[in-house]
Amino acid sequence: MKKLLAITLVSALAVSLAGCSGKSDSAAETAAATKAETKAAQTTAAKADSVTPELVFKYAELNSDDNINTKVGYKFAAYVDEMSKGRIKIEVYSASTLGDEKTCLNALQMGGGTVDMYRGNTNSLSDYGFKKLNMFGLPFVFTSRESMWKVLEDKDLGQAFLTEGSEVGAGMVGLFYTDEGARNLFTSKEIKGLDDIKNKKIRVPETALMMDTMAALGAQPTPISYSELYSSLQTGVVDGAENGMPGFSSNKFYEVAPYYLMSGHTFSPGIIMMAEAKWNALSSEDKEILLAAGQKASDWNKEEIAAEETALKKELENKGVTIVEMTAEDKAKAQAACESVWATYTAGMEDLLKKMIEVQK
Repeated sequence: MKKLLAITLVSALAVSLAGCSGKSDSAAETAAATKAETKAAQTTAAKADSVTPELVFKYAELNSDDNINTKVGYKFAAYVDEMSKGRIKIEVYSASTLGDEKTCLNALQMGGGTVDMYRGNTNSLSDYGFKKLNMFGLPFVFTSRESMWKVLEDKDLGQAFLTEGSEVGAGMVGLFYTDEGARNLFTSKEIKGLDDIKNKKIRVPETALMMDTMAALGAQPTPISYSELYSSLQTGVVDGAENGMPGFSSNKFYEVAPYYLMSGHTFSPGIIMMAEAKWNALSSEDKEILLAAGQKASDWNKEEIAAEETALKKELENKGVTIVEMTAEDKAKAQAACESVWATYTAGMEDLLKKMIEVQK
């Protein structure tokens, strides 16, 4: 109906203009002009008619809209929309709208519906039977951002590990990786180095690997939902927490915990997981669209994260945050303290760990 109305209006306008003109346009010129304007009107009308997607997936994110992790989700959704010509729609729900991390991962495990996709962290997967991907969350396993991506892009490591969820019966599959930046420690009370976090209650995700990591560093790991972290810091339920700089900034944790120690204890990547039941129901063509869109979103993330961290560091200092660099001595002590964590989580996978180390060189 919209198309018919647009065509009628354009046709009427063309006739009216032709009648008012003082020039004697030929019938052929008038017809050509009318045809061109009619085509433009049809295009406008077509755009006005929204495309009804054939497939709609709910994508969950814990962070707010201004966080780079959430921005990656929106980029992914846009690329999927473009590549599928509107047939596939990704609805991004930020700021823990669909629940905390365990709620989202459990939803994927159950086949999706309430949550179909979730951007988690590889250090949060140990409780779901993951072992290979869990190695990416080992403390100090990556020496830099560049070394991490060497492993993630390796066909026998990072790319092969994306399917581990199917192999271990976790009910979810990996689509692509993201770079969340190094995870660092922050506290409500002043700290000057690694020794100052000893015996402090440090909030961690509800995962065994991160709890063991904080315990190895001398802290008291305290699992609390991410959505409750701000109030927990504010009221003293915990003394501090650990997160990448983007999450620290976008969630305004600096307001209640203005001391930020650049511990870099993990450089674990984010991973976009999809409910396996939803994935298996897709056609080969649609699977390729999701993977290709994910690769584009991942590439965008790689280009943006370093510059964002540099800008954030300056912004945070301007807001009164005390940023403490780790000394070489502290780093060596921390790495030595975490050797027991490596041993626990790599048993039987020593060859894979060795390859991860070699690929980084």
